[in-house]
Amino acid sequence: MAITTLELDALKPKDKPYLIREKQRHKLDGTLAFKVLPSGVIDAYFIYYIDRKEKQIKIGRYDKKGKNGITLKAIHDKYDELSEEYQSGQGGVDIKVKKQQEDAAKEREKQEQAALERKRQLQGSFQQLIDSYIDYAHINMSKSYYTSAKGAFALNLKDFDVTIKADQITQEDIRAILRPIRQRGALVMANRMRSYLSAAFAWAIELESEDTGLCAPIADNVKFFIKVNPVLGIGKPLKKESPADRFLTELEVHKFWQALDASGMHIHRKNILKLMLCTGARVEALAGLRWDEIHLNQRFIHIPPIRSKNGLDWIIPLNDIGADILSTTPRLHDELVFPAENGIEPLRADGINQATRRLCEQSGIAVFTPRDLRRTFKTLSGKAGISKEVRDKIQNHALSDVSTKHYDLYDYFDEKYEALKLWNVALSRIIDGSYAEFGLKPVAAVLPFKKTA
Repeated sequence: MAITTLELDALKPKDKPYLIREKQRHKLDGTLAFKVLPSGVIDAYFIYYIDRKEKQIKIGRYDKKGKNGITLKAIHDKYDELSEEYQSGQGGVDIKVKKQQEDAAKEREKQEQAALERKRQLQGSFQQLIDSYIDYAHINMSKSYYTSAKGAFALNLKDFDVTIKADQITQEDIRAILRPIRQRGALVMANRMRSYLSAAFAWAIELESEDTGLCAPIADNVKFFIKVNPVLGIGKPLKKESPADRFLTELEVHKFWQALDASGMHIHRKNILKLMLCTGARVEALAGLRWDEIHLNQRFIHIPPIRSKNGLDWIIPLNDIGADILSTTPRLHDELVFPAENGIEPLRADGINQATRRLCEQSGIAVFTPRDLRRTFKTLSGKAGISKEVRDKIQNHALSDVSTKHYDLYDYFDEKYEALKLWNVALSRIIDGSYAEFGLKPVAAVLPFKKTA
């Protein structure tokens, strides 16, 4: 029979705790009991048996009004709940142990959720991955790779949601990035972008793997948690790239030079493009020129190893056209010869590329890239009679022979200087339109060439 509130309130404390049990309706119901403590407080318990051993689960502390404990009704409700659970196990399930297991499972789940939340807070976005990889490339990769990758990301990710967590990027996301590049017909750029994305994800995976030796400039506490490179399995948009063999003919060089002079292109971009034709140098090397690298009195440019693609000093003799271009270049920066508008970094190669494309389209010249001017120098100076060996030296092509690895800073200077003087005559006649008088004969066949012993 159930104990009433009046009966509970009438219970008196004793020196030792004592237990009052309700009459058990069925052995599988469990028993509701009340323990009266010497202090006078009363605790309710659910009593049950496992393997004939008595077990207890505390229901709560009784309080008639429920202010400092729970009411008798609430105690009965909890008893019914425990009794039903005990009955469902037919007396063979220790509901106390079960509850402990359930509580432990809830605690594990709570901890897992907390860990996931900590991971979410630490987890880097796609933009953070790209920024970190670009910082890494700036320190560890070549200047040309860094510039190209940075420009490709800036151009081709501007319409993509880069706030997505890096490890949530899927193959479909990669396809979505490459799709507009393919649609505008820039398949080579699509190949490059695919390569840069793959490299960035591979770098992040290696960065967070065990025993990695990578040094990564990355924001504190940022992790990417990338397990699989999403670019893997996505084929190249352009399966087979044609070898780069575009070069300008003498007529195209003539038209291009005249178009440069007549255009509204900034003089710094004009002069970089002209210097490429004069010297055969790389666009990045010329765009990054510093005033202290130019020695007009000695007629040469010295590109230090840190800015040279092959990591070697690069001495470029200056012919008359090249020297005139540099001597008339306005000095708008204390250190940089061709500064960007922000006054912090040199002109960007991609900006020069875009300006060249616009000028070609405006002038009716078949579109080419600034890199093609380097190839044009190589081809037309060879046609003018300059040997491949000297042309390679002028353009700082890396050779693998021992003498190249341990060479004099001014090795081949005289040969390069004499060759560029010869090219100066040929280029002058190309610019003024009189190149046709040579026909198919090399310029060297009709011009004196002083060989240095």
